[in-house]
Parts: sequence; C-alpha cells; structure tokens
Amino acid sequence: MGLLFRLTGLLRASPVWKGGVKGSYTKMAIFLTGKPRPGGRGGFTHFLARLKIFVFCTAVLLFLGNCTRVTRFVETAGPYHTESYKRVCDQWSQESRIHHGFEVRLIVSATFKSADFRRAYADEYAAAYQLTAEEKGRFVEDQMKASHLGHEFLLATFVPEKRWDDFDKADSMWKLFLVNDEGQRVVPVEVRDVKGQEAVMSHFFPYITPWKSVYRVRFPSNISGSNNPIIGDNTKKMRLIVTSVLGTAEMHWNPHSS
Repeated sequence: MGLLFRLTGLLRASPVWKGGVKGSYTKMAIFLTGKPRPGGRGGFTHFLARLKIFVFCTAVLLFLGNCTRVTRFVETAGPYHTESYKRVCDQWSQESRIHHGFEVRLIVSATFKSADFRRAYADEYAAAYQLTAEEKGRFVEDQMKASHLGHEFLLATFVPEKRWDDFDKADSMWKLFLVNDEGQRVVPVEVRDVKGQEAVMSHFFPYITPWKSVYRVRFPSNISGSNNPIIGDNTKKMRLIVTSVLGTAEMHWNPHSS
C-alpha cells in the first residue's frame, strides 16, 4: 500500500495529472496498457482498478525477488532438544531478590550443578551440537570430573548500579556462603565472571538476559580445616546465601533430590 500511495502522489504531482483528468487519463492508460481507453467516469474508475493491480503485482515481484526460498523445514516442539532438560533445570534452579521499599537492589538466579543436572545438561548439549557418541562420552566424563572438584553454581545477577556488580572481585561488597542444615558454612574458592557466552548460555539457563551478569561460583567439598563434607549423605537442605549492606538473598535446595 505504501508503494501505491507513493506512485499515486507522483502521478498527482506530474504535469499529466495537472493537465486535467480527461486529458491525462487517456495518456496514462496508453502508458500503462499500451491501449487507449474510452473516456468518462466509468473508464477512469476502470483505469484506477488496473493501476492498483499493476502496483500490487509489481510489489509482489519485488518481494519475491528479495526472499530466500526455504526448501526444508525442521519441526520442533520447543526450545530444548531433550525431553527432560527443562524439568531438571527448573528443579535445580532458584531465584531470590533484595528490595528496599519498591526499589529492587538485587535479583539473583542460581543453578546448582548437581550430578543429576550435569547428566541432563550433557544430554542437551550433545543433542544441540550433534556430538558423536565418542564426543558425548568425553563431555559426560568431563562433567562428572568437574562435579568432584567442589560444589558449583551458575549465578546470574542484576543490580541497578554498575558499581555493585563486583561479585568476582577480591574486595567485593558481596559475601557468598554455602550453608548446610547444621549451620556449617563454606566460602567460595572461585568466583569467575563469564563474559561473551550469554547467547549460548541463555539456551541452557533461560533466566540469563542481556541485563544480567553471569558468574561461575565454586565452593569446596569439605568444611575448612577438616575432612568433613559440607554436604554429607544425610544433608537434607543446603542454602546459598548472597549478602551485603544492601540486604540478604537466600536460595535453598535438597542436594539429594532426584
């Protein structure tokens, strides 16, 4: 329609149009169709109808000329390639917030990378990237090895002030703790900022957005100064605490749920 309006405007601005409808109609008809048309109001209406058809056909040809032909469609039922990934990801993911009145000070989402989650993640990753059986086997092995290096979380945070986004700094305003149901706690051995991978990671962790920073947080397996595990066989609840002068956010999991 925009093309029709522009063409009509050009015609109205032309000397042919300004010369009068009766005189110009025949000239325009000859120009567009190669044949003189009879005059009169009915003939003019017929000409406008033909003009609209001409413009429409031209627009269709231009549109088709700029389209890429799709020869094959791949049907998909959702964003994930495996049936269980969304359920498992939701099970091991939590979110918490810090408010001051109506103002949001912190939004934090976290996924605990349990052995159950890592298996589902490996299946989804292998399906998404079409890994061979051998490649998938190595990827699963790497995931299981990583699970023995400590308790790892993926953390996505939003803070309204850029200066508050310093979770990976040694002198960060934020403190992170992993606490078991006996009140024993450990601090991270690593907090690493994950940059440049948000587009890929948002597929696996849908709470990741362009407005959030993403961190990998790893806690030790044992309580400091002892060989006692922070998460034992009888641990029924663990808490991830994110705290500062702005407030405290807390998320909790059953580490042995499946």
